[in-house]
Amino acid sequence: MSALTAVAGLLLGFFGLPTLVNSPTARPVVVTVTVPAAPATSAGAGASESSSPTPSPETSTTDADDPRSIPAPPPLPTGTVALKDLTPLGDWGADTVGLSTATLGGKSHQNAIILRYPCQDPVAYGLNERYKSLTLTTGLDDNGLAKPGKLTVTGDGRPLKSVMLEINRPQTVTVDLTGVVTLAFDIDISEGSFCNPDGVVIALADAVLRS
Repeated sequence: MSALTAVAGLLLGFFGLPTLVNSPTARPVVVTVTVPAAPATSAGAGASESSSPTPSPETSTTDADDPRSIPAPPPLPTGTVALKDLTPLGDWGADTVGLSTATLGGKSHQNAIILRYPCQDPVAYGLNERYKSLTLTTGLDDNGLAKPGKLTVTGDGRPLKSVMLEINRPQTVTVDLTGVVTLAFDIDISEGSFCNPDGVVIALADAVLRS
């Protein structure tokens, strides 16, 4: 019995082993291979960077709120400059501060600055300490009312020069403007007057600024 068992075991071991190996029910052997992770490429880094949220830019101010966006006024001319070429400060119209031919003491002056009393407030100009002196001829226009008065040239509110206004007696004066920011002309007529086209007319003729 033992001999037969041995022979059967031998035959089973010789013929049965391939059958067991090739059997469809046999569990396959799985070999696990560990592969090291590949380093991140530059493209991957770029993708990572691009996927990160982009910080929102700071809220910029509008041009109207940014003082730097407001254009600066053109610089004042230098050298010898006619006062008529400067723009008066404030909202002045041609009917209050205009240029016209004036007759002073029988002499005609072209493009004189015409001031009508009491139809307007004192006229002023921004000089910004740019000029050293002002020379002008002033008086009552021969064709206006002959009411005497006084013209005072002021610098930053301080009187710099006073000129008596009389018919047929124009005066040429030079005013020191050193350090003056705002130049103004104040008119004081001794007698009352109504505002009308034929009222008191003061002329600033041949007014020249020098820097």
